[in-house]
Amino acid sequence: MQKKIIALAIAGLASTAAFAQSNVTIYGRADVGGMYRNGSSGDAINPADTTGKYEMASGIQSASRIGFKGSEDLGNGLKAIFEIEYGTSLDQNTGGSKTATWTNRHSYVGLSGNFGTVVGGHLDGVRYGVFNAFDPFAGGTVGNFTQMTQQVDRASNAVAYISPKFAGFGVVLAYATAIDSIESPANGTAPNNTTAGTNNDRTLNTAMLTYDNGPISARADYEQVIPTNVPGKTWVATGAFSYDFGVVKLSALVDEIKSDLSVNGTPQLDQVSWFIGAKAPIGKFTLKAVGGQMLQKTVGFSEDGDAWKVGLGADYNLSKRTNLYVNYGYIHNDKQASLQLSPAANMNGTAALAGAGYGTSGVDFGIAHNF
Repeated sequence: MQKKIIALAIAGLASTAAFAQSNVTIYGRADVGGMYRNGSSGDAINPADTTGKYEMASGIQSASRIGFKGSEDLGNGLKAIFEIEYGTSLDQNTGGSKTATWTNRHSYVGLSGNFGTVVGGHLDGVRYGVFNAFDPFAGGTVGNFTQMTQQVDRASNAVAYISPKFAGFGVVLAYATAIDSIESPANGTAPNNTTAGTNNDRTLNTAMLTYDNGPISARADYEQVIPTNVPGKTWVATGAFSYDFGVVKLSALVDEIKSDLSVNGTPQLDQVSWFIGAKAPIGKFTLKAVGGQMLQKTVGFSEDGDAWKVGLGADYNLSKRTNLYVNYGYIHNDKQASLQLSPAANMNGTAALAGAGYGTSGVDFGIAHNF
């Protein structure tokens, strides 16, 4: 979990062990497998195709990637640190072009010392990291729960401060000026237009309290998303807790999103999500389970858009760095809900988002190697 937090530029970034190096370290992950999904969404507005869909894919359990990280000792306990990580697809040319093979996952440079850690760049979202750290499926496979809610997976033009730990407690502060991957146009009308500019970006403010002490981990995160040229804002609050009993690790999370925005006729939002998860190592196997609900009340709809999800899975560790995996996921939608099954944790499970979801039940299997 600490490695993931480092990538998020949150608590683990203060780990001196990760940066006690004088040269560049190359690391990465290769993940490929198969996935089958089918089933109607149960929603009359946007039903899923019920014919079933089988595909080979890269990064089902966790995205395939390659990264470079390192540090320089500046003396008196001060270090310069950096990390640059790219995502890639093992089964195809990413983006359909031989010139678009790698995509920037996160990149940052900063300083680490007795005062804590300060980094700047393209950073993984803090709340996104909380979901992935406490979800037994770590935000991957068809079993993951994180896909059930909207996520700022990464933010551009971002800075973050990570405090040292005091009696297990820590603080994370972050600010980003562009959470839509690219700055928006000065004269644009939508906060996620893709022409360069600065006057219409959505800014993100984040404050999180962390606690890690032996088998106990907890997070309390509060965030605001504020569009520059649109009245209103979005508030997000997340609380998570886990306890590792050794034979099983139990986790729970609750999250609320409220918005008074009405951009281009989009209704206001009040959404609550929660899940309970378990992860149990048994010999070379790791068994995983999660169950939870997304409760959504959106102004303008006659009925609420609620949905349940259950995920079950197992990993078989061939070594410390290579594992096989198999997982099952099922979503039940109520009335206005139209979530669909996705191994991508940042997609909200809707077909409208770049093919993020398909069907409501499915299985996956594959192999992954970390290096």
